[in-house]
Amino acid sequence: MGDAERRERAEARRSRVTLYKTRLASSHEDPEPIFGAEAVALVQRLTEESWSLSRQATPTYARIAIPCRFVPRHPR
Repeated sequence: MGDAERRERAEARRSRVTLYKTRLASSHEDPEPIFGAEAVALVQRLTEESWSLSRQATPTYARIAIPCRFVPRHPR
């Protein structure tokens, strides 16, 4: 495998995200949970800061076009 092919594969990996749907264990319970508008505001602020730190432009695509996929977890 040449360098160009490796770069192509790396770029393809960076262009997608794999999300796994799980349940939080009791050890992960938040001692001070937030809800509603306060939670949405926190997510917005963290998202803006994350994009700022990445030094990339904030995405402008529609939510329906987010480049991710859900992969079901199979019991091990």
